[in-house]
Amino acid sequence: MSENVIKFRKIEKKPEPKPPRKPPELPNWAPFVVLVVLALVIYAAQNAGLIGS
Repeated sequence: MSENVIKFRKIEKKPEPKPPRKPPELPNWAPFVVLVVLALVIYAAQNAGLIGS
């Protein structure tokens, strides 16, 4: 009886191409951090006498 059984092979699929990588996006809080750092730099420069009178 096993002589009448046909064995099938699975069809090999080609791997799907990987999508192109996207550059990582900045988090939503990043612009606020930049503004705070810029404000601190300006404040420190004013206290050091580099800016203003």
